[in-house]
Amino acid sequence: MAGVPRLRLIVVIAVGLAGALCGRSASAVGAAPAQGGPDIETVRTALYDYDASAPLEATIRPAPVVKNEPAKLKALRTRHLVTFTSVNDQRVPCILSLPKGGKKPLPAVILLAGSGGHKDTDYVRIAADMLCTLGMAALSVDAQYHGDRARKHRSGDIHFIQSPTNRDAWIQTVRDLRRAVDYLSARQDIDKDRIGFLGFSQGAMIGGTFIGVEPRLRAACLAVPGGDFLSWAEKLGVVPDQARGRLEVAAALTDPIHFVGRYAPKPLLILAARKDELIPAEATEALVNAAREPKQLIWYNSGHVLPPNALVVDARSFFEKHLGKR
Repeated sequence: MAGVPRLRLIVVIAVGLAGALCGRSASAVGAAPAQGGPDIETVRTALYDYDASAPLEATIRPAPVVKNEPAKLKALRTRHLVTFTSVNDQRVPCILSLPKGGKKPLPAVILLAGSGGHKDTDYVRIAADMLCTLGMAALSVDAQYHGDRARKHRSGDIHFIQSPTNRDAWIQTVRDLRRAVDYLSARQDIDKDRIGFLGFSQGAMIGGTFIGVEPRLRAACLAVPGGDFLSWAEKLGVVPDQARGRLEVAAALTDPIHFVGRYAPKPLLILAARKDELIPAEATEALVNAAREPKQLIWYNSGHVLPPNALVVDARSFFEKHLGKR
C-alpha cells in the first residue's frame, strides 16, 4: 500500500490541472490549487505510467480453433492464447501468432481492434496472418470491455470519453498495451528492438495516445483514426452544455492529438478514408497535423472499411521496411 499516497497525489494534481483547463478553479472540483505544481504535460505522462517491475504472471495455451481454416494458414503459423497481468490487477487476454520457421528473434507487432471488435475479429486475424507471412509475430490485444473482457452494462465505445467509465477504460487500455510491450520484450524469441503497433478505428485512436507514451516502439500504423475530440463533438452537437466541462477534462487527458507528436522521430503511417461515415476528415486531419515527421498519410476512396490493399499492400510494405522480414 506504500504507493497509494503517491497515486492519490497524482490524481489530485490531475483533477486540479484538468479543472483549470475547463476554466474552473481547482477548489471548484475539490482539489488543491495547482499553482507551482507540475504542468499538464507532466500530468498527462504520469497518468499512463505504471510499475514495469510488477510480475506479468503470463499464461499461454492453444488459441481457439478457427472454423474452416485453410491448411495453408495452419502451415504458416501457430496461434496461442496469452493472458498477462496489467495495471489495476487486470488480466489481459491476447492472441499471439508466431510464424513457423521465422528467423529468431522475431520482430513483432501489437494489434488493437476497433470499438466493435476484439483480439480475434476477422480483420485483426487477417492482419496477424499477413504479418506472419513476413516472418513477424503478432500480438492481438483485447481492449478494456472488449472480447473476453466484455462486461454487462459496459460499452465497447470507450472513445465516448465524457463518461468517466470510458475515460478510465481508455487509460487502462493504453497501460495494457504498454504491458503487452513488456510481455513481448520478455520473450527470448522476440526482438525487443523491433516492436511495432497497428490499430484500427477506435484502436487507432487509442494507439495515437499509446505511441506517444511508449518509447520502445519502432514503427506504428494507425488505420482510420481521428482526434481533437472536443471539436469533433462540437461539430456533431452531441454533447449537452452540462457535459462539456467533463468532456474538456477527459479530452485533455486522453485525446491522441496531445500525445502523437511525442512519437517522432520514428516512422508513422496513417491510413484514412475519404468517404468515412464514422470518422470526419477534420478529425483525421487534426491527428495528422498533431503528428510530427516522419509521417505518411494515405487517403483511400472508400468508407470506414478500407480496401484490401490498405492492409496487404501499404501496411505490409510499411512494416516490412521498418521492422524487416523473414
